Amino acid sequence: MQRALAVTLLALAAVMVLTSLGCTTEDRYRAVVLRNQEQEKMLQDKDMQLAQMNERVKALQVQKTDTEQMLADKDRLITSVESERDAYKKAYEESSTVVKRIAGRPAPLPGSGEGLPEALSLGIEQVLRSHPGLFEFDRAAGRLRFASDIAFASGSNAVQPDTQTALRQLATVLAGNAGMGLSTTVVGHTDSDPVKKPATIALLKGLGKAPTNAGLSEARAEAVAAILVSGGVDAGHVRTEGKGATEPLGQDKAQNRRVEIFLK
Repeated sequence: MQRALAVTLLALAAVMVLTSLGCTTEDRYRAVVLRNQEQEKMLQDKDMQLAQMNERVKALQVQKTDTEQMLADKDRLITSVESERDAYKKAYEESSTVVKRIAGRPAPLPGSGEGLPEALSLGIEQVLRSHPGLFEFDRAAGRLRFASDIAFASGSNAVQPDTQTALRQLATVLAGNAGMGLSTTVVGHTDSDPVKKPATIALLKGLGKAPTNAGLSEARAEAVAAILVSGGVDAGHVRTEGKGATEPLGQDKAQNRRVEIFLK
């Protein structure tokens, strides 16, 4: 409104000047009006330019605020990214070492553990130290031997709590980088006494097993394997066998009742 008033006053002033000079012809009047319109258009353009500049200033102020915030947080952000980078680098180096070790070692003989990675053996020995007397570890053969009388309730495939704990810790070791690419075979054994307990016979039949020593040894091997798999070991690399009483270690029945885990 003020701008229009100013333009109108300017036009009137021009008319008054022309009138005072005696210039009131139609052509001169039109020239003044045209000039007035041009001035109004220039004023509108300048107002638009000023509005655009104000918007640009606001955008720059927002950008400046964001930049200042980023600069203020730069040390924290850099530290966080560096920490994540170092973690990925460490995991990559560990997996690369395992891949090279697996690719460069000869295939082990059946039952031989000479090719076991050092880190894996050390991890298994740590589990053994945490559960003394629960199992034996033959590092050269890659074999862990659990006494059945300790690992299972009599005539059952139910794994005892202490043995479950040890197996879960073992699963963590086997599922790590050190155990990558290894196969796990769980073998169950019994003594020569035939299966007689009604509860055991019913249990084996319920599992779809023969009510024999072979069936009991299979059920126990599968129970151990199930705990390893639930702990993270790749099921595709785990197999089970039930030997029953066919491979005794000697005359000691307690010694013959066992579950063995072979790694290769």
